[in-house]
Order: sequence, then structure tokens, then C-alpha cells
Amino acid sequence: ISLSSLVDSIDLANKGTTRPRLKATVAPQVSALNVTTKSPKEDSGVAIYRVINRKTDTTCILLKTDAVVEVKFKLHGIETQADSFIPEDAMVVGECDQEESVVMTIVWPGYSITMAFAKTPGGEVWFLKNVALTASVDIPQFHGIKTRDKTLRLYNESTLVPTPVGKSYLCEEVDINLKTDPADHPPKDVYGTLLLRMLQVQAFMYKSENFSTSFQCKNVRGFRSETTPIAVGSTLAIVALAIIAGYGAFRYFKVKNVQYNTME
Repeated sequence: ISLSSLVDSIDLANKGTTRPRLKATVAPQVSALNVTTKSPKEDSGVAIYRVINRKTDTTCILLKTDAVVEVKFKLHGIETQADSFIPEDAMVVGECDQEESVVMTIVWPGYSITMAFAKTPGGEVWFLKNVALTASVDIPQFHGIKTRDKTLRLYNESTLVPTPVGKSYLCEEVDINLKTDPADHPPKDVYGTLLLRMLQVQAFMYKSENFSTSFQCKNVRGFRSETTPIAVGSTLAIVALAIIAGYGAFRYFKVKNVQYNTME
């Protein structure tokens, strides 16, 4: 089942609302491939999205947030904004087959958002590797702006929410800026934001069905500052070894050359 067919199969008339949700309601579980989605009973406006690992039948990615997508574009020279809250009963598709990378895609009327997570080379930290948003311009909010295939695509490829493996990431709000890719031949002056309010997310889960100990966003600065000296030290060590190895090779060939000339 392709992602485009999943998006097209949803009635665009049920577009997202620009009004905030006042009360969370328990939505029926929705399954798509290897995934289920349900809403929590607590935290007004917050929904839970879950990806299940097909091999182990356990939770692989768990996302809890009150999310809204903002897309800004120019219409007749005037900046216009289209907003959509990600509904609590949105369809979720996931990939958890790889040990070093996992993917969650959330689909709702006219939109889809894909979040790819990865690990650092040592496997000690997981992070959000990239975000991709697609939006159908058939949604009335976009007023039929011109695109090649009636689809807007926005991306963020920054390293976000770095978190120790085995912990969840917790933050009151995370705003992810989204921009177009020239390769898609997008309309001019289009950009967007993914706002994740009351965010808690965990990737690369193995045994638990609930969030592990939280790593709060206020600790990210300190976490990065602690890892920076290690990274810099490792780089300097590699450079030093390369210099020593190069000098050793130079001395070896120089001695060989002297011995050869002496024999002559």
C-alpha cells in the first residue's frame, strides 16, 4: 500500500480545523499495516501515536503530543496561512525493521507527516533525523495554488531531539521549521512549521509499551556540551595518529632510499 494511496483514500472534506481542541476524546483504534493508534484519557488535546514492530509485536515508536501543522504561502502577493491539527484518530504507518533507523508516518485528510529516527554510530543516542510533510493543494485552505502534482512538500533535515537510548524525550513545545526543496519545483515563498506541544516521544523501544524515564529538553544544551569535548578529543586523536603514521611511512621510505644509494 503506497503512502499516496492512503492519503487519497481519505475524504478531503474532513479537513483539519484551525480551532484548538478543548477536550481529548477516546478514539477507536486504527490499524494500518503493523501499526495502531489511540488517544490517551488524560492531557486535554493530547493524542498518542504508536508504531508496532512486526517481528516482536511490541512498541517501536511512541509519540504523545498535541500537534499542529502551519503552512505559509503567498496568494495574490499576500501571505496566507493554512493550519491543520493532527487528529487523534489519524492513521499511522511505521517501519521498524532496521536496528539503526525507524520511521513513523501519520496520515490524516489531505496531509501526511513522516518522521525518521536514527542512532549515533556508537548506538548510545537516538535522534530525529528528518521530517517530511506533504499537503494536498485540493484542500480549500490552499485556494488551489499551482504545483506540479497538486502536492506541497516541506522538509527539515536537521538533527533534532537527541536523547540517550532507553529514554524518552520530554518537552513542553518543540517547533520544527519546514522548507521546500528546489528539486520539487515548488511554488515560491512557501514554508511551514510543525508545532509539537506537550511533546513526549521515544524511538527504538524494545520491551516496554510505555515511556521510559524522560530526558527533558532543558537538558539538551548540557547534554551536547558534555558530548562535544569527546567528539573533539576523538577527532584530534585521529589526526594525531594520521600524522604519526604518515611520518613513519616517510622515514621508512627515506631509510630504504639511503640504503639503496649506499649499495650503488
